Amino acid sequence: MKRIFFMLLIVLCAATLMAQLGLRTLTPEPTETADATETEVDSPDSEGLTTLTLRTVDSLLASFRDGWKAPDDSTWKVELIGPTEIMIPGDFSIFQEKSGLNYDVQVYDKDELLFGRLFFYQLESYERDELLQAVVTSLYGENASTEKSYEETAELDNGLAVYLASLKVKSEVDYPFIIVYYPSEEVGITEPGPVTMFVFEPTNYSGADLEKAKEIIAGIVGSFITDEEEPEKVDVVLPPEEEEHTDPFIRMVDSLLSEDDIELSIDDWIEVNGEYFGFMMPPEFSVEFYLSDTFEVADLGLRGTIVGKVFVGESPETLYTNEVLDEFVYQYLGGFGDYEIVDEYAGNIDGESTISIFALDFSGQLCWLALFSESTDVDIFGPGEYFVLVALADSEDAFTWAEWYTGILATLDF
Repeated sequence: MKRIFFMLLIVLCAATLMAQLGLRTLTPEPTETADATETEVDSPDSEGLTTLTLRTVDSLLASFRDGWKAPDDSTWKVELIGPTEIMIPGDFSIFQEKSGLNYDVQVYDKDELLFGRLFFYQLESYERDELLQAVVTSLYGENASTEKSYEETAELDNGLAVYLASLKVKSEVDYPFIIVYYPSEEVGITEPGPVTMFVFEPTNYSGADLEKAKEIIAGIVGSFITDEEEPEKVDVVLPPEEEEHTDPFIRMVDSLLSEDDIELSIDDWIEVNGEYFGFMMPPEFSVEFYLSDTFEVADLGLRGTIVGKVFVGESPETLYTNEVLDEFVYQYLGGFGDYEIVDEYAGNIDGESTISIFALDFSGQLCWLALFSESTDVDIFGPGEYFVLVALADSEDAFTWAEWYTGILATLDF
């Protein structure tokens, strides 16, 4: 008769979130050996049984490997960060601040305690570790630890990379740190452009509550990466305009692009050129060209006052058109205060580029803003060559000013 010494049953449970995202998980980096928690398994019925210590996979890492996805839960709500949607539990709240194209967001739990921080930024290229160090130092000080319990990277089918690290910022609980970005040729380096960072601080959670907090973290980030699809470049056929435009500048540009008959008297206009572009302008105008790191700009003057700016450059980034509009208004027209869009136009040019024009009313001050890029989707700006016109106009003589700016755009060469 054979003697049975032991019988052990070990069940390893990995919490998962919904369906697969189609993640291709990369080989874990060396620090993953510390991704485990020490678990003692012993049997109260076996006297003298040797205690086992096993390394179990953290539930957040396990769900990350399975693929984070937006939660299918009616108790969650949608929050809008600029043009981007995320989901949070219904009893959570957010506070957000905008600086240019960047958004800083704080997430608060049902007890109104800080749960995490979100950063939606437009950045230059960074090495991922450099970016992590910069964020941790900025939030927690120069002496804050960036030691990791584990780290892992996954690449999505839409071209995004998602990096997860469990940081030992505090001794009592790790801080999950997530970066969502478009990688360069090396996955550890970000492309210039949109980078989103999540830093969660579950210091008020332990035990089962901490496991639930990890499910919430996966759901919040999952809602973002599920929605963050790379815009497809397709030829856009715009529907016929249902209402006739009322703004004279928009009507002139619309006629110009539609190849309708339009009379522009530019016989006595002056040809001017900068380093990378040129155009013709009325003799009443003056111009000064200057270069920045990423574009060339022409300041248009009239009787000693700058009344317009023309920007020409090349963008490596894919941005939303309304974001670019907000940025130029903030940078160059913000001093006029609040505004209303009184007319707007979006046109596709030969299936190869698009132009969007906005007529803005700043409490009686008329301004025009034209955005041209090589995108074929009117909702997307870039990548590729672009020009932007920011122009002031006298509303009492709007037709004359519209002729001036239409002539400048019609003769623009870059």
